[in-house]
Amino acid sequence: MASSEEKKLDLVIVQGRSEDAERATIPFSLAGASATKHGKSVQVVLMFDGANLAIPETSEKIVAGKPFDGNLLERIQNVIKAGVKVAVCKPCLMKRGLLDKKLIDGIEIISGLSLLQYTYATEKVLSFT
Repeated sequence: MASSEEKKLDLVIVQGRSEDAERATIPFSLAGASATKHGKSVQVVLMFDGANLAIPETSEKIVAGKPFDGNLLERIQNVIKAGVKVAVCKPCLMKRGLLDKKLIDGIEIISGLSLLQYTYATEKVLSFT
């Protein structure tokens, strides 16, 4: 159990599709707000079709529009700079033929076991499909 002085971990799982800009953007908005405004330690995991979002060329094309500023690539880069850890599922990359593609700087490739370990350490899990 975390002490009251430790940051609590929030886990955000993104399974969304790149063709739905709103569903791809909102998890990163919430992760950024949780980290910057509430002092939470936040881990975002990209799974299933959400693995596509780890590719800069894909994320750069995703623009949700108002009330969200910029494209998804900028949003992901900003949450990483704010201390949010972003990871992508290795088997999900493999399934989509993306394992050899360049990822957005700061995104870590993880296994299913790592995801389970995150769930054990988390206070809250939000999952976006």
